[in-house]
Amino acid sequence: MSLLGGFRADQLVNQLVAEQRPDSPSAKRLVDRIKKIGPKVIPKAIDALALSDKSHTMVFVDILSSLVDDKSLELYREGLADGNERVVSGTSWALSSSTNYNANNLLQFFDDPEVSKPALIEVLRVHKQDLSVHELLQRAYDSDPKESAALFKIIEDTVRPEMLPDLISRLGGRDPVIKVHIVNLITRFDRPEVNQALELQLRDPNKMVRSAALTALASRGDSVNVASVARLLQDPDIDVQNKAVDMMVQLNHPETVKYLANALKDESEYARRAAVEVLNEVGSKDSVKDLFNVLKDDDWWVRSRAGDALAEIGGPKVVESVVQLIKDEDEEIRRTAIEILNATKDEAAVGHLIQATHDSDWWVKERAVDALCQIGSPKALPRLEEMLGENPKTDTVVVRALAKLGNQKHIKRIVPLLNSVERDVQIEAIRALSHLADETHAETVRGVLQKIKQVDEPTIINSADKALKDLDARFSETVMAENVRAKKIGEHTKTMLLDDDDLSKLLDEQAKARTKAAELEADPTATTPSAPTAPPMLDISKLNPGDVIDGRYKYIEKIGKGAFGTVLLMQDEVVDERLILKFLNPNVSSDEEMMKRFVHELRYSRKITHRNVIRIYDFLNLQGSYAISMEYFPSHTLTGEMPNNKPMEIRKALKFSRDLATGMAVAHQAGVIHRDLKPANVLVNEQGLLKIVDFGVAAAAASGDTQLTKTGYVIGSPKYMAPEQILGKKVDQTADIYSVGVIMYEMTTGVPPYSRGDHMSVMYQHVQGKAKACQEINPEIPDDYAAIIAKAMSVDKTKRYQSMDELTDALEKVQI
Repeated sequence: MSLLGGFRADQLVNQLVAEQRPDSPSAKRLVDRIKKIGPKVIPKAIDALALSDKSHTMVFVDILSSLVDDKSLELYREGLADGNERVVSGTSWALSSSTNYNANNLLQFFDDPEVSKPALIEVLRVHKQDLSVHELLQRAYDSDPKESAALFKIIEDTVRPEMLPDLISRLGGRDPVIKVHIVNLITRFDRPEVNQALELQLRDPNKMVRSAALTALASRGDSVNVASVARLLQDPDIDVQNKAVDMMVQLNHPETVKYLANALKDESEYARRAAVEVLNEVGSKDSVKDLFNVLKDDDWWVRSRAGDALAEIGGPKVVESVVQLIKDEDEEIRRTAIEILNATKDEAAVGHLIQATHDSDWWVKERAVDALCQIGSPKALPRLEEMLGENPKTDTVVVRALAKLGNQKHIKRIVPLLNSVERDVQIEAIRALSHLADETHAETVRGVLQKIKQVDEPTIINSADKALKDLDARFSETVMAENVRAKKIGEHTKTMLLDDDDLSKLLDEQAKARTKAAELEADPTATTPSAPTAPPMLDISKLNPGDVIDGRYKYIEKIGKGAFGTVLLMQDEVVDERLILKFLNPNVSSDEEMMKRFVHELRYSRKITHRNVIRIYDFLNLQGSYAISMEYFPSHTLTGEMPNNKPMEIRKALKFSRDLATGMAVAHQAGVIHRDLKPANVLVNEQGLLKIVDFGVAAAAASGDTQLTKTGYVIGSPKYMAPEQILGKKVDQTADIYSVGVIMYEMTTGVPPYSRGDHMSVMYQHVQGKAKACQEINPEIPDDYAAIIAKAMSVDKTKRYQSMDELTDALEKVQI
């Protein structure tokens, strides 16, 4: 009988497939007969889906939907496991259309590796209101990250308040991914027990859980325990730390300072920086003073460490508050304030510092003079002149300040101090005379120094000798010869480049760096006898599409490779977003000093949020490899806008120029110098949106000229590098302005200003600065636009625009 039933089912299904119109009366009669056969027809109907057109598919889906129940459900497993997409889709459609079965029974299908999990999850999503949250949670624990995330999305749509106790108890588990999902689930409920559970997760050993808990708490208003959040200012993970900073600012608790003290005293530079970042946003005169009082009883090195952090990254609010504390009644408060201002070099403090030179405490006076000297404001000169010879205790710093801020007229005023009873004052006076001497006064100063050498005091004699050598270095015949030689360098071929001291030193150190990298590559497994065996490092060259790194980042494809790293397109499985991971090359990541610089720099560049700058998310350690994670921006490089070395349309070039300058202005405001601006590091999408990329090799210029790498590492591309960068000198934001000028030149002419010969030749041409005027190549360039390009490309950096804002203003005035 069973065999006969199967034969009838097969026969009727074949007849239905042969029907040209599935909605005809004869077809409808066939459908009724097929349905009456019952579950035996289910396998036949599922098989028929493989060859059915759209109209027939709908009929078979209707048949399958009408026949499914708890007893027949198992027969549908084959349909979800079929290799034919039509069969899987039709089966999923049928299961989604029926309510005549317990959808929880579908969860056992997850155990079958052949079953299509996306199709199964889609069916579950349709029946989410009928599913048991408890059973979904159990299944989520046993699923891979992607499936688990999908199940939690279903749970999120069905969870109810009475389920909270069970959910909170599950936060005690070990799986960090599951815990993150549960944190996101319970956040929607405004209950005290939820707050307590989230605060407890702030102590979780996994950074991902701590980060998720912080994000959840940030949405819960004033009911958050500030002390719990403040502890994370000392978190070892930068992402968690930054979130804690944002949340402390958001909470703006009246006793914030009390909670900042521990972080500000921490040994970690990053913890101290986090505390100051909070203070930058919520600080006031009273709060900064309270902080000083909290620090006052600590050891001097703790106070010094905290003061350095306040000075290094203290914003306008902090500086303004510190300035006002110069006049505080408490001597310790005044001293701390002066010490911080001494390191900030903030021009706004000049007036207050001049006032502080009248303080009754000689130490405050001395440090105020030091601070004025560091700032370099000539406004301090009248007061410094008054102080000269006033008090032996402060004469040393006053003379030192005059040497930096003064001029030749101060020579006569300093000479009498050579007879001071204080040896330190004498030594400082000798140095000042040498420094202040010009060509007119050089011989006079030389005579004075020769005379003082006759005293029977070795220290004084040595100081005078050194000062005389300094004079010789500036005004002797040898110097004149050096000036002539420098001029000749600009007139001869590149072979003369080998005689340039700066460039020779640069090349020599580059060679040493390459040698060191080669040695590391030759013996990558070398360890000390007592060192533990390191786990295998990630080898990104062996990644295949679909491979998952660290249980989170799925490899899609390689985008490119440069001198500093390899760029990979990844899918973040946790947040379901594409991003870029730039893995640092071994020669970079094996250099401890360079890594420190990278980390320091990225703390600045990751703060840049602007439409014309690629966003940097984090700096990751993935299985022993270091990677910068950043925004994925489908695009092409700026070079693609200049095919076959043809110039751009002027209007487009001007727009891109403005975008470049605007994006870089924001970067410079954040204290970041790019150092490697070139068309390959400028991306443009199909809509014409421009974004600057690759701040991973940029230096953080918090003090104006911080180097990214050890001296000798050249950062930049020869065709676009500023002359001072080529010569290995410290650079500032005007180096980026030069590079933007070169890019503007190329956009408007189709060719870079210097490109003939090898890299050394190109670098030499930059130092010479004899580029053909851009209008000689393209007469269509407007005069004012051409003048801007020429000024930005000045070899002398003092003749360029001095800020990107200034360049932007000039570009805005160009009319096409």
